[in-house]
Formats: sequence, C-alpha cells, structure tokens
Amino acid sequence: MNGKQTHLDWGFGLKWVVSCALGTAVFGLLAYWSMWTIGEAVGNMSSELLGVMVAGLLFGAFFALGGTLGPGWLLQSVGISARQWIGQSVAVTAVIMSSGVALMSAGFELVPEPVSVLYLGLVLGLPMGLVQWRLLKQHNISVTLWPLITVVGYLFAAAIIVSGEGREWLIVLMGLVVGGVTGLGMMWLLRRETAVVV
Repeated sequence: MNGKQTHLDWGFGLKWVVSCALGTAVFGLLAYWSMWTIGEAVGNMSSELLGVMVAGLLFGAFFALGGTLGPGWLLQSVGISARQWIGQSVAVTAVIMSSGVALMSAGFELVPEPVSVLYLGLVLGLPMGLVQWRLLKQHNISVTLWPLITVVGYLFAAAIIVSGEGREWLIVLMGLVVGGVTGLGMMWLLRRETAVVV
C-alpha cells in the first residue's frame, strides 16, 4: 500500500479544516488589527500610499499565514516541507497584496462589492495556489487544479467578509470556508494521485 494513502482519510480533511479555520481566525484578526493600526500609523507619518502598501503587506502576510500554517504541517506527512509551503505562500501573497491594494487605491475611489470579492479572492488565492502548485509539482504530485481550488476557496471567503464588513467574527466562518474548500480539494487531488500511482 502506498504510504500516502494513510493520510488521505477524513481525519486528514478534518485536521486541515480545523487548523485552517483556527489559523485564519487568529491571524485574520491580526491582519485587521495591523492594517488599521500599523498601516494607518505609517500613512500618517509618511505618505498615504506607503501606509496603504504596508497595510496590504501585513494583511496579505497574516491571512496567508493563517491559511497555510496548519495545512503546511499536515502536508509534511506526504513529504512537503512545511517551511517552504508556509514561507513561500506568505511572502508571495504579502507582496502581491501590497502592490494590488496600492494599485486599487490609486485607481478607484469606491469599489463595488462584487469587484472587491473578486479582487480579494484572486489576490489571496491565486498567489498561494501557484506557489503551492509548484511545490507539489516538485514532489511529483500532479495537482493542476490546485490554483483554481485556492481561488474558489478565497472567493467564497471574500464574499463572506465583504458582505459582512465590520463584523470581524466572520473571519471564523471565512476560515471554515477556506479550510473546507482547500481541505476537500487537497484530499480529492491526493486520492486521485494515489489512485494513479498504486
């Protein structure tokens, strides 16, 4: 029996969902706090654009950390480095979010809700999905759909956050959605991969 199979049960999926939900809740709150305190302080001391960029950087980094910390440790069981999974996801998402927020704030006064949802889903989900896809591919795990799965997870999560603006407790629900979509997606992809290998 292939060693990967022992990690592809519902216990794996449940641990993924719970760790992703808790991580997103804790680090999501830190993301909001840092955005409104540190980002705003930098903007007041320097320029508004720099403050927006710092806020975007911190927001992206904390949300990526929350969504990848638990899953990264879980994926060690299939040979993926947690340090690379978490570190690369956080770095890329933070940079993309920082530049994306700066670009959006410079070009738009008021952004419609559907555009905000699409933007957040793409900026949070796509960089992480692409980085993680590359890491999985290095371990000969063919997961072509992984970037799409992460984008879908963050699109649904962004819809919750944007529609419930000002209610930070919804971050827990966001984490459950991200964890549910990505956890089930990863289980499906790894099961499919194992079925091909065995």
